[in-house]
Amino acid sequence: MLRISRNFRATTNDEEAMEFSDVIMLVVATPSTGQDDRHYDTATLSSLLSAFNKAKLKNKHFVICCTVMPGYTRQTGRFLIRDCENCTLSYNPEFIAQGDVINGLLKPDMVLIGEGSKEAGDILETMYRNFVENSPQVKRMSPESAEITKLAINCFVTTKVAFANMIGDCADRTEGADKHAILSAVGADSRVGGKYLRPGYGFGGPCFPRDNRALGQHIKNCGIEPLIPMATDNANKAHTKLQADDLLKSSKPGDAFVFSSIGYKENCTVPIIEESQKLYIAVVLAKAKRKVTLRDRGNLILAAQQAYGSLFEYEVIDMGGDEPSVQQPAQSAHASRALASSDSYGVRRL
Repeated sequence: MLRISRNFRATTNDEEAMEFSDVIMLVVATPSTGQDDRHYDTATLSSLLSAFNKAKLKNKHFVICCTVMPGYTRQTGRFLIRDCENCTLSYNPEFIAQGDVINGLLKPDMVLIGEGSKEAGDILETMYRNFVENSPQVKRMSPESAEITKLAINCFVTTKVAFANMIGDCADRTEGADKHAILSAVGADSRVGGKYLRPGYGFGGPCFPRDNRALGQHIKNCGIEPLIPMATDNANKAHTKLQADDLLKSSKPGDAFVFSSIGYKENCTVPIIEESQKLYIAVVLAKAKRKVTLRDRGNLILAAQQAYGSLFEYEVIDMGGDEPSVQQPAQSAHASRALASSDSYGVRRL
């Protein structure tokens, strides 16, 4: 896309960037803080809005495209641009997956527009309809509603993942039950849907866990007990602990395991291991004196080495642009049983 672009250019000149367009999209990192009351580090975002205010920009539509806590736009964002004349502040978060950003941008299921004004909403809707390759639903609402919507979607998805793993764990411990057949049937009901409804590892990464917890915090701030987000988070942790415990019970110190595809999701091509549930299990095994080898692309292995040092042994695979291969588990009965709740995906006991 960069190679064929004729109108794209980049600049680090603040004044040039501010004056270039009537619509300024703010696409900056708002990483997790780990704090119960904030969840997102909005320092970079806030500094940009403050810079706009200092420049006293006029007749601009500012659009926040990164995830923030509900209430940020109203309570903080609008205050920070208080001296900008005839300017609006909208919230238009992205729904994209790491490693598949372009496809997610061009073929979204839904475009969420928290419009700061009808004019701003019209501009954003026209922009999206001009460049997307499909016909997504465009949901326009207030910025406050959009802030909650963004978190609510990820909370619902994580709840489906946690539910699927709970049913999978139950089926693994029920003689004659097949977790795949069960969840396939559950997902066939149109009221449920099959997406994110398969047994495997728990959810991780830079978005799902923090967004679920952030929604829970906002619900709590509203004076409501956040039972569902809390249960989802707890169920996710419990499922991963169960997987690790099964492997510990079926092995002894000195036994060797190989973990492949170690990112926060299967077949991950970007070096993100944040809250990787598979790595959590690998850490538990390694600390219990099992010999653990991590096997993946060089960028992911480097990320693991930087995080865990000598805890593991490492093996770099040159994928040549292909997806990571999956090592099948050893065909012993107890190994298969121990790994059943994780689908034996990307783990091999030697």
